[in-house]
Amino acid sequence: MRREIADFLRRPHVTSSRSKVLLVAYLLVGLGLVFLAAVLFTGRTAQQMDRRAAVLTRVFSLFVGESALRADQSGSRQVLESVLQEVDFPIIITDANLVPLVWRNVGVPPQEADDPGFLGRADLTPELRARREQLNALRERFDAENEPYPIRVDGVLQAFVHYGASSLSRQLRWVPLLLVGIVAIFTAVALLVFRYMKLGEQRSIWVGMARETAHQLGTPLTSLLGWVQVLRSQDESGEPEAVAKPRRVQTYAEMQRDLDRLAKVSARFSKIGSQPDLAPLDLAALLRDTVEYIERRIPHFGPSVRIAAAVPKLPLVRANRELLEWAFENLLKNAVDALESEGEIRVSAAPAAGGAVEVRVADTGKGIPAAMRVRVWQPGFTTKRRGWGLGLALVLRIVEEYHGGRIWIEDNPDRRGVCFAVRLPAA
Repeated sequence: MRREIADFLRRPHVTSSRSKVLLVAYLLVGLGLVFLAAVLFTGRTAQQMDRRAAVLTRVFSLFVGESALRADQSGSRQVLESVLQEVDFPIIITDANLVPLVWRNVGVPPQEADDPGFLGRADLTPELRARREQLNALRERFDAENEPYPIRVDGVLQAFVHYGASSLSRQLRWVPLLLVGIVAIFTAVALLVFRYMKLGEQRSIWVGMARETAHQLGTPLTSLLGWVQVLRSQDESGEPEAVAKPRRVQTYAEMQRDLDRLAKVSARFSKIGSQPDLAPLDLAALLRDTVEYIERRIPHFGPSVRIAAAVPKLPLVRANRELLEWAFENLLKNAVDALESEGEIRVSAAPAAGGAVEVRVADTGKGIPAAMRVRVWQPGFTTKRRGWGLGLALVLRIVEEYHGGRIWIEDNPDRRGVCFAVRLPAA
């Protein structure tokens, strides 16, 4: 039964887990949208930079073909290098035989020789041969990424321009992976926090459930123990049978009342673990019985606590008596606690539009701040020093989940205390 009660309280309507799940879902969707936008933006930016590099390559190729390669042999290298000073992407210019002439932004130191085609000679030193192989490897990689652009002079092929992506463009391509890592870490932390929140909520539920069970069973059990002591005292008093018998009958009646209370508590707990049976119910009679039960306990709460009930004849509602009675008992007990030994509780009911019945339980107590009105329905949340925060969670679940009704908090007309309004569909 305890597991069923815990499952019952953890359902979305009571614990607002649905709100938390939606919050996490919105968070993840938001992160996903940010990630998608970043990926699209970086991809688009990288593509624009690649297109810009291609356009610049064509412009430089035309310039090189029309000016640098037409210059005298001794100054052509200087012209090419001066042109390439403005290039911000890796580029290698080779002759028609793919011998590197000049290069820039490729991580290979430039050659100080005046001959642009010196790397095509056969008598290269090992160091220069390694440099040529490195440049050829880069050229092949660039050609795999972008088609080399030919340079022609008077229709004759003179050279090729090989280019790759700029360093910024390459860095941008890593941004999606970086974002994946950030989103993964952020999501893991969020889920971990959410898990700890759930564990804390479950601990509150178990503690509150244990206290609620003890509270519900404790009063009639204590009373039964007292009546047993009364019977024992009567037996030991030696009173005549004519005097002792009426007292025993009265004691048995009180014991039966406590046993009925225990049976009612057991029925309540058994019904919240499964779908209860609903039947046409006289809500007015149930409210009067509940008010009467609380009134009998008022001397324990304080001599200045009053209950004013205005309950006319009402349409029948489809309800489970044990659960609905439990819900209104909790509302009345909550109102009594809010009074702090002095004040008034007003219980009113009336038919409402749309074939419904509305019940209001108002008190003149300290009220509930607006910032707390959402949290009061969460199990484990309480402002009482000795409370366990399950009463309103149970009420919300019973009214909305099992009876298809609605419950909300509203201000009293005089702004004193608070009012709980319950709307139930008529049978």
